Amino acid sequence: MAVLRSRKYSKLDDNEILKLYAQEPVGESLHFLQIEIDQRNLQTQATGVIDDNRKKARHSTLYYLFYLVLFLFFLLRFGGDFI
Repeated sequence: MAVLRSRKYSKLDDNEILKLYAQEPVGESLHFLQIEIDQRNLQTQATGVIDDNRKKARHSTLYYLFYLVLFLFFLLRFGGDFI
């Protein structure tokens, strides 16, 4: 069965395909990128790129420290009411 490939993505090299896939496209772009990934046997690299991308999306330590400080202020202000 013939697969309809995009001319735009078929001209790109493997690294550029993976870079575009890491941006988590939607719709038509995702469809044609998945076809290119399947045709070029890049499934393992594509899952690795997505995993790396999601690891970077986590919060920094400053985010958690900020909420820890807010929680400590809450305990200082209202802690005596609960004890």
